[in-house]
Parts: sequence; structure tokens; C-alpha cells
Amino acid sequence: MNSWSVDPVGGPWFLAVVAGLMVLALLVGPNSRRLSPRQRLILVSLRAATALLLLFSMLRPTLMMTEIHKLPGSLVLLVDSSRSMKIADSVGTRSRWDALLLALGSAQDQFAELAESWDLRLYQFDETTTLVKWNEGQAELPAEPDGPQTAIGSALDDILQREAQQRMVAVLLFSDGAQRAFAPRDIPPQTVARRLANEGTPLYTFTFGKPALGLQSDLRVEDLLVGDTVFAETSVPVEATIGADGYANQTFKVQLLWESSDGEMEVVDTRQVLVENNRRRIPVSFSHTPMEPGEYKVSVKITSPEGELAINNNEQSTFVSVLKGGINVLYLAGATRIGGGPSIEPRFVRGALAAHADIDVQYEQFNYRKRQLDIRQQLREGKYDAFLLGDVDVSALNKRSWQKIAEDIENGAGLAMLGGFHSFGPGGFRGSPLAGALPVRIGRAERQNFGEPLRKDMHHFSPLRLVPAKGMQNHPIMKLSGEGQEAFDWKSLPLLDGANRLDRSRLRPNAQVVAESGNAKRWPLLVTGAWGEGRTLALAVDSTWRWQMEGFGEVHRRFWRQLVLWLGRKDETEGQAVWVRLDGRRYQRGSEVEFSLGAFDDQREPLTSATFDIKIEKPDGSTVSVRATRRGEKVIGNFAETKLAGDYRVTVTASDQGTVLGTTESRFLVPDRDMELDQPAAEPTLLASLANLTAEAGGAGLAPEELPGLLEQLKLRASEFEEEISQKRTLWDTWPLLLTLVGLLSGEWLLRKRWGLV
Repeated sequence: MNSWSVDPVGGPWFLAVVAGLMVLALLVGPNSRRLSPRQRLILVSLRAATALLLLFSMLRPTLMMTEIHKLPGSLVLLVDSSRSMKIADSVGTRSRWDALLLALGSAQDQFAELAESWDLRLYQFDETTTLVKWNEGQAELPAEPDGPQTAIGSALDDILQREAQQRMVAVLLFSDGAQRAFAPRDIPPQTVARRLANEGTPLYTFTFGKPALGLQSDLRVEDLLVGDTVFAETSVPVEATIGADGYANQTFKVQLLWESSDGEMEVVDTRQVLVENNRRRIPVSFSHTPMEPGEYKVSVKITSPEGELAINNNEQSTFVSVLKGGINVLYLAGATRIGGGPSIEPRFVRGALAAHADIDVQYEQFNYRKRQLDIRQQLREGKYDAFLLGDVDVSALNKRSWQKIAEDIENGAGLAMLGGFHSFGPGGFRGSPLAGALPVRIGRAERQNFGEPLRKDMHHFSPLRLVPAKGMQNHPIMKLSGEGQEAFDWKSLPLLDGANRLDRSRLRPNAQVVAESGNAKRWPLLVTGAWGEGRTLALAVDSTWRWQMEGFGEVHRRFWRQLVLWLGRKDETEGQAVWVRLDGRRYQRGSEVEFSLGAFDDQREPLTSATFDIKIEKPDGSTVSVRATRRGEKVIGNFAETKLAGDYRVTVTASDQGTVLGTTESRFLVPDRDMELDQPAAEPTLLASLANLTAEAGGAGLAPEELPGLLEQLKLRASEFEEEISQKRTLWDTWPLLLTLVGLLSGEWLLRKRWGLV
């Protein structure tokens, strides 16, 4: 689309006066007695052309050219494929699954139209989340759902990570609404729904099934949420959900039991719960402060009323590992411009660190509208072990706050300055309290002011790979393979999107280049150093999220964990020579339990020559031996004999060349319940509450028959994903016009001189 505009010099009246004067000048004309009519006509024509060209320039005409481009977006459908969807309580005695398939099939044409505007993505979820293929407009969903869990919160979290590369139009969740999941897939869905709301993504929920099935009166502990790994002398929150059918207007006692050091279950907290009318799910919160490290059983128990038939669901348990202490990280992220947001790197880094229970990240984002913030009180209260600065300009905090951070680093905290347009010199850190702590010196005139074009001399804009520098393959941050194993191929990782320029000539004497670019120029990308008692590093890149997005999630998580542990001088094994880690603490009957294990030598290096004797004690007291297998750099154990309900104990003894290195234990639980079918009633209130959390973005809880109407509304949002790009072209200040004007004036003067008029 094109449009014209004019902006006359001095306004229309001034232009009219100038035009009148030019007309008078043309009327006066050259002396006719010396010129022939033809010569006079030529001179008048040249003057007229010059006058018109001047008037054209004074009008200052501008051509505006506008183009509309479509922005990428994804419409996500999330379908519940757990066993409870088999229940036949939908309209016409259909199963919930059949009703769901019917709803999707009836909207097939509308989905095809929406796919022309956005990426249409369909996922099915139960204990995992799987992308479903579309074949000629039909979704390749299973004929029958058979998933053992309904992990709604984890499914939504998976979607946020997988679709992070582009904006989501909306998320459509099709489920019976009952969250039934074991750790580590028991993320509360409310937490993830709030993240959707913060990102402006609406959640639309569709409930299948009836909320009550006429069951007998029953009290039960439905959910038990507590971290698998917590820290001694720190208050541990424990969240439980009490389910109630019947017993309205009655009060019951709910207890938190914590295992003592001698193995006895002790009541450490008690709550009174009132069962109100029409309220079937009651949240209960407890807290307890463990004082000694170790592994403990945790249970929540509700008093069983007299005459209650189903009493095996009145208690739920799990296991918790209490460590001596974790690592606290303050992550400060800056916007790329005033009023804007940060890059997507912080989201992925926080996700990588959140996967480790012993790392607590406090995240702060700055948009520079409020400058020179003072966070000294937060620094005093936080007692942070490490600081991450991601694209933070020095103007974000006042000098006293930066000075306090520098003092903490000098006293033993770690500092990592990460890549960004306002990191290092461009961020104004020359002369700041942190300038001396960084392992690279900042030169003069490196400042990147807001609103100015990006400085190309401060950044590498070409794609590059991050690889260990010579001799640094086994550095604690870069080591991704066990002792004796083939070294990890860093060149197999995806390319990164450029980096800050770190000059080798400006490295401090104690600096060490740990990683560099994988090209012939070998630009420094990761440089470590020290400041007082603290460790420091400069990481020039800010696009490691590509590792996560392109299938190297484990590498991404391990890299960032090792980087933070190195900064904080923390040992992740708490000094143990032998260790074992379970991937969960509660499993359904018949589930396969997988765990990792290992051993260290006296120098705290992985001992690949160690052998392991693994015993698993079952609830009936019998013992089973398990063989360890190597999977890449890991040692893995698998156990599938989980048909008995109760507590299981894993005991690992490590030896090396006949010498016993040590023994460690861990426990897990198999509840005497089928999560999907013990209480198969639908939970429309949960889905509605999740949708309401995104109400400001347009989210809502809907009935399945309202799906076509919603899809019609979504079609109208296509314009929101269009971007107008305008280009302005001025026609009055171009060099062809200037040359034409000069040519006309010169031509007239030459003719006048030739004809004797000058």
C-alpha cells in the first residue's frame, strides 16, 4: 500500500507567494530586442522548468510504502490420554475419549483454516507429553487412552518449553480435569497457568466427564507436594489436597508426619479441615524444619470417620532427602532496550537450573524505566553464593548496590557476567565497582548507549560454536564425560547466535580462557578468574537456549549446573564417595524404576573402574540384586518388580580393586492405589480455575460444544499476528533532482552568455 504526503516549506501561503514571484519573473523575461523568438522561448522554458523544480522541492513530497508481514505463531491443542478418559460418562453413554474425538472431528474444517494462519500443534499427554502427527487433516491419536498418570501441570510446562521459539496464540486443553501424577511429573498446574497469564497466552479448557459418579462417602489424600531434595535448618513447605465425598459440615484432623532419625513416624504439624457443602477438594498447607541431613519419610494423614469403607487412601507418603545446604543464586537480567524485555536466554537458563533442587534462583528483571535501584537490603537478606548478570546495564543499580555485590564477591561469592548488548564495556562497567572483579579489562569508549545503533566493533554477529579451549576439556565447567570415557564432542552442539568481543590482550594475569569459538580465529568465549575469595567468569554468549531447543537439553542443564556450582565452590555430592539418585520417589504398581549411581576417588573425580553391588529390599522383606549398566557417561540401574505396595530400599555398595569405597541408600514408595481409576470423577472446577488465571488474556473454561464458536473467534485474531513495515522515500532531496536543477541553471547561464545577455 502506497500513499503520498507533502510538507510545504513555510506553509501553503509562503509557497503561494514564492510561486507568484516566480510567475512575475517569467513575465519579465529576457530582452526581446536582442533575441529571436526561438531563443526567447528556450530561455523562458528553462526558467519555467527551474521554477517548477524549485516549487516541487519546496512542496517536499514523500512516498510512504507499507507492507504487511505475517508473524509466526502457534495454536496448541493439549489432549488428555490417561486411563480415566475411558470412563463412559459423557453424553449418550460415550466414553470421555470418544466424546473428545467427536469434538475434534466436528471442527476439522475450522482447524484446517486456522492452520493457514498459524502452526497448529497437537500434543497428547499422560505421564509424558507427545507431539501428535496430522495426516490429511486427521490427528493420529490412539484408539484407546491408556496413560497411567494425568500430569496436567507438567504437560503445560512442556508446552511452554517446546513452543518458546514463537508466540503462542492460545492453548486449548481437553481433559477430565483431574490432576493425578507422581513426582517428578506432579508440577502444580496453577503455577504454569500463571506463567501463561504473564506471557499473555490465553488458556481455554474443555471438560469431559461428570464431576461425581455416585460413590460412597469418602475422605482421601489426593495430592502430596514436597520437594524431593530440601535443606537442613530451612522451613520446608508441604502442600496436600484433601478430597471429600459426603461428610458435609464436618471437621476432620489432618496431620503431617515426619520420620525421625530412629525410623519412627512423628506428628510435626496438625490442621483442622472443615468439609463445606459443594466443596470436594480442600487444599491444606503444612511446614516443618528438619534439623539433620539424611533421608526421611513424609506422610500426610487424615482421620478416618467411623464407618468409612475406603480407608487405604486416607494417607499418602513420599521420601525427602535433606542436604546440608544448597546454593543461592541471584540472576539479574536486563532489557535490550528501555521499556522492552530481555532475550529468551534467561527463561531457558532458569529452567535448566530449576531442574536441580539444590540450586535456588532469585530472578530480577530490569527495564531501565526506573534507574539506579538500590537492592542492598535484598543482598543482605539473600546471602547469595553466586551472581549471574545477563545483559544488565550498569544504570540498573546504584553504585552502592554494585559495591555491595563486589564486596560479596571479594568475600567468596561467585560472579558470572553473561553476553548481551549491555554487558561488559557496552554496559558501562568501566570504572564501576565490578570492573576489577571481571577477568577481562574494559577499554575506553566501549559504551553502548540506549537508542543508538548497535556497535559492531563490540560483538561477533556471525554464528559460532562454543568449544573447550586447548587443554580445557576436563575443566569442571566443561567436563561432560566420565573418566576414561570418550570426550564429549562439543562440535556436535548447535551454532550460537554470535557473542561479545573479549580481547585476549586485555585478559587479567589470573584469567584463563576455558572455552573459545570453534573457528580458526578462536575468539575467547568463556574466561574465568578470581577476585578476593570469589570466583568470576565472563561468558560472551547468550544463546545457549539453542542447545535445549535442538535436542541437547541434558547438555544444557548440566553445563549451567556445573557453571553455577563452580562459581559457588559447591560439591554436589556432599562429600560422599558413593551416591545414588532416583528419578522419583513414588511409583505406580508395575512401573519401572530407574536410578543413577556412581563413585568418586580421593580427588573427587568420577571413578570409572568402580564396581557396584546393588540390593533392593521389597516391602515383604525379600531382597533382589540388580545389575548396573553403563549408558554413555552414566551408570544406570533398573528395577521393575514393583507389584507390591509399600516401601522399597535401594542399597548401593561400591568397590575398586577389592577395596570397599562405601555404601549409600535411598528409598521409594509404591502406593496401594490406582491414581487414574480409584477416584475417576472429572474435575471441571480445576480446569475452570486454570482458565480463569488467564482471563485477562482471554482464557475461559468452556463446554465441548462451544469449541466451534471459540475457533471462529480465534480466526478474527489473525490480524494480531500481522506486522506493518513502512518505508519512507523522500523525492525532493535526491541527487538526480539536484543535478537537474544545477543543469537547468547552468544551461540558461551558458545560453545567455553565448547570446550576449551577460
